[in-house]
Amino acid sequence: MTPSTPASPRLSSRLLPLAAALLAAACTTTPLPPSPLPGTPGTPGQPPRPGMPAPPPEPPSLGWFSKIKVPDGQQPVLQLAARGVQVFRCEQRNGNWGWWFRLPEAELVDAAGAVVGRHGADFSFEHTDGSRLLGKVMASDAAPRDDNLRWLLMSTRSFGNGAFTGITYVQRVNTTGGMPPLNCEARQANQLLRVNFTADFVFYRPR
Repeated sequence: MTPSTPASPRLSSRLLPLAAALLAAACTTTPLPPSPLPGTPGTPGQPPRPGMPAPPPEPPSLGWFSKIKVPDGQQPVLQLAARGVQVFRCEQRNGNWGWWFRLPEAELVDAAGAVVGRHGADFSFEHTDGSRLLGKVMASDAAPRDDNLRWLLMSTRSFGNGAFTGITYVQRVNTTGGMPPLNCEARQANQLLRVNFTADFVFYRPR
């Protein structure tokens, strides 16, 4: 058995830096690729790029006994957010003074944040592409909070060609604000009151 020969001092000095480099490499963790930044177009759950069609919305979650469920045979095709005011006028009715509803004045905003229409008198909806709707309230539900506007179901007639063509029903849901004080005074007769509100409108067509 041949005895092992000790390494020369010169060889050891060359091997030590190499061993240290290999040990450091073994202990190094490879970094993970960065996560997508919030709001990056195309990321799941983020709004589409301007000009890209939004995916069809999901119908709102409603209770078993909700009065604003859309009749069978309808499907949601568009959802827009409203931001604006509800306009009331101080009037005397049945001997009592109160703030009575006149009309809404609101912008309609798509998922990308672009203003694409307006919501106004007679529960009307006007799109920037020229199509429009006239609505009629069919039913309502109380909002989860008493100081928010009621949720509505409206039947509609459509006019013109565009995003609102063929829309037959609209729901107003997810409301915030919009409610006036309970009473006004005689000295405020015929004064107008504008109360800020937001809501989501879900638009339906027949399947």
